[in-house]
Amino acid sequence: MGKRVALLMDGHDSDLYASFCAVKLAKRMDAELFSVLLILKSDVSDLQAVRSNGPWSNFSPSALWQLVSGLCSLEQVQVSYHMLRKVSDGELVDFLVDYKISCLIAGTLNDDDFDKKRDWLSKIVKKVSFHPEWYLSNLTVFLARPWDDDFFQKVLQQINADCSLYSIEIVSA
Repeated sequence: MGKRVALLMDGHDSDLYASFCAVKLAKRMDAELFSVLLILKSDVSDLQAVRSNGPWSNFSPSALWQLVSGLCSLEQVQVSYHMLRKVSDGELVDFLVDYKISCLIAGTLNDDDFDKKRDWLSKIVKKVSFHPEWYLSNLTVFLARPWDDDFFQKVLQQINADCSLYSIEIVSA
């Protein structure tokens, strides 16, 4: 069984930089990436309907999966795609246990969001560690903080350097 990294995405802008971090980490660890969309509304059956509700209004889940797919292709990381309806934490815990995920990555929007996600994910880690079918060591969790403008410019420059097919212009004020 190989190493497995899960990327949790909830439709916020923080998913973008968490995606970059998750793909890079999976590449370094020589791990498979599990890209997980958390859909907050349990009554939504169509991904198009998700886009008009809540955090997914900025971009569609399929656009985010295209980004992850492109990054994984570029870095030669194996990836699979999953969608969980976030009705309770139990579904996420079961997913992490069933797929034997050893590392989890999520993005945070700001300091308040960081504190909320840290508290929530620490509860998830406890539930996973006490799950009767969990036999791995402790689940490792990384929270990606938002990029500042300077760091984001560096990422764009790196993409520009690696991408020979599309030219990317960085415009500064």
